[in-house]
Amino acid sequence: MAVQIARRLPAVLSVGDVALASRILRAEDVRAFGELASDFNPLHFDAEFAARSRFGRPVVHGMLYATIFNAIIAVSLPGAVHVSQAFEFRLPVFVGDEITARLEVRSVVQAHRLVSFAESCVNQRGEEVLTGSASLMAPRRFLRPLKERGV
Repeated sequence: MAVQIARRLPAVLSVGDVALASRILRAEDVRAFGELASDFNPLHFDAEFAARSRFGRPVVHGMLYATIFNAIIAVSLPGAVHVSQAFEFRLPVFVGDEITARLEVRSVVQAHRLVSFAESCVNQRGEEVLTGSASLMAPRRFLRPLKERGV
């Protein structure tokens, strides 16, 4: 299943703007991501190995569900360039979980076209599974012209 964008960022960004998207994570997604990333850690693929871990079963790659943020950016801000991104994976995510990602504008530096975001993901039970931050260089068309701000 593809990412479902529930709310896009607006055409002109302001502090406090929020975008939301969700995805149900399937075994096929985990396999495809493992192939793409060459990440065959048995914690993701080997049920017997994962059963002996603290999680008790295979977990989804954290970077797989972190890509939901990329979908939000690609749809809301085409042409944006990632400058930095940091994540903290707080709880395990399992196949079948529905993950909802939230992206909130924290700051906009017009002169450098730099937009900073707070990021978080929750599962279908409302548990926060990821927190993070990102900075992007946004195309000018998404930033309010300085003259409109009285500058």
